Amino acid sequence: MCLTARDLARYGLLLARRGLGVDGRQVGDPAFIGETLKGGIQMPAPRAHLRYSNQTNTNGRWIGHGGYGGQYLLVDMSTGTVGVYLSVLQDANGYDAAFYPPVIRMLAEICEGGEQGPG
Repeated sequence: MCLTARDLARYGLLLARRGLGVDGRQVGDPAFIGETLKGGIQMPAPRAHLRYSNQTNTNGRWIGHGGYGGQYLLVDMSTGTVGVYLSVLQDANGYDAAFYPPVIRMLAEICEGGEQGPG
């Protein structure tokens, strides 16, 4: 799949709107999103402050998901703000556990800054 940061952010808005599409039609399950925010198991260090729930990371306020090679999507459900980070990890696995925590912190700080709600 090829997409731009803007495309990925649009996908994140579906989560921020709890599954409500731009035309007001329900295209996602708000119960699934609610369960994702509340559930999960604690992740190992260096992300021990997060939970792994329904194939995502969450701290109970936001939902995040990393892609292959350094991408990350973070949706703050309190502000309705979506943050996207695209990058390339050029190693054999396309993964570095130490890479993601600062990216997640940065996106969370940006998204928590706009207390306006989804819309």
